[in-house]
Amino acid sequence: MNLKHLTTTAFVLLVGLIGAPSYANAITQGEKAAAIEKITQLMSEHYVFPEVAAQTNRKLHKAFQAGHFASMQDHASFSKALTEWLRATAKDGHLRVRANPVGEQITGIESSIRDDLLKPTRHKFLNYGVLSANVLENNIGYIELRSFYRLADSKPYIDAAMKMMAKTDAVIIDLRKNGGGSPRTVQYLCSYFFDEKLLLNSLYFREGNETTDYYVLDEVGGKKMPDVPLYVLTSRKTYSGAEEFSYNMLTRKRATLVGETTGGAANPGGMFTINDELRMFIATGTAINPVTQSNWETVGVKPTVEIGADDALDKAIEMANEVVEKNWLAEQSRREIEIDRLLALLQQVRLSDKPIADIKSAYAGKVSELVKSLPEPDRVIAELAYEYWDKESKYAVFLFDVAVRLNNQNMYFFAYWARALAKLDNMPQAISVLKQGLKLAADKEDEQMLLSTLAELEKSAVKL
Repeated sequence: MNLKHLTTTAFVLLVGLIGAPSYANAITQGEKAAAIEKITQLMSEHYVFPEVAAQTNRKLHKAFQAGHFASMQDHASFSKALTEWLRATAKDGHLRVRANPVGEQITGIESSIRDDLLKPTRHKFLNYGVLSANVLENNIGYIELRSFYRLADSKPYIDAAMKMMAKTDAVIIDLRKNGGGSPRTVQYLCSYFFDEKLLLNSLYFREGNETTDYYVLDEVGGKKMPDVPLYVLTSRKTYSGAEEFSYNMLTRKRATLVGETTGGAANPGGMFTINDELRMFIATGTAINPVTQSNWETVGVKPTVEIGADDALDKAIEMANEVVEKNWLAEQSRREIEIDRLLALLQQVRLSDKPIADIKSAYAGKVSELVKSLPEPDRVIAELAYEYWDKESKYAVFLFDVAVRLNNQNMYFFAYWARALAKLDNMPQAISVLKQGLKLAADKEDEQMLLSTLAELEKSAVKL
């Protein structure tokens, strides 16, 4: 079995490990001893750091012989005690022994599958991790992620959430209840917030002595947002892949982390069978951050702004509002200068007595470049053009020409451009503009609208 493939696709989905039920079965001292032997064997064969496994195994035998686990009378309490002991001794937040749930005398993996399939779907999938995505007041985007599911499943949900964020002025990603998941999904979401080819994280695996590097991806399914103010919410329940996302953003100074220090689980791995009653999660790999050359194992990821998890969202919203307002004041000042320049240039166009061809040659390029510094530049020019198409048709013809340069997919630009030309008694050019639009029309409705405009203008020309 290739453990690397097992572990990388499950960079530990601790949601499943934490939330699964178990039922108490009595356990004998002999069964405990056999379980201890199997645990030490599995640790020796698979744990990412062999020297740590050897030291932990020696201490585990001594602890068992000293009666450390003698008071545990069932598999559930025994597994809990083992988990606490292993995590403290090996200093690895991923190590875990789990008692298999029991149902109708079925034990082992069969019982686990039965229990899993009987869970309500809403409890298991949660939109493949994307619990909610919406836009708050002041145009602040908010996404709550409960896990990083396998990328093939979660990608459409992540893309849909990020498309909602595309026009926001700040983004908050809530990982306070996120138990982790796939490193490829972590890599994918991270890639939305960088536009350069950075190394985000590496995973080293003992099996094959291999290291896998996770770089920022060149392409994502939506718009990249490398400059948007970003806030990541964390808590003590933020684990594994969710910690990697937080650590990547913190070490690259890409986001402000708000909340509590995370759980401290940086070593990926997989589940191994101890016996019919017990299973064990063993870390078979470890994360290596390219900036720190370390990771967050045991110590967790310390947020930029430390505050109780329950207050983290309100604090992030407060901080985002301050940044959004500051950025808007700076943008407003910049826009005022650009708008004044644009309107002054357009006033020159409006007052010019030169032929339309000369005006276009002299001003169209300058106006196009200047208006591009404003949001929705084609709409800005088109609104002016619609206002003047039947009052100052020469000016309107110039404006619609610029609007089409900026966006040739709006067929109403072509229709009113033709009407303005018709007002100037330039029917040949009006018909030419409509034919140009018909070649670009993307659907039947646009095509019919242009044909109706053509019929209208031809009918008017006949009357004249």
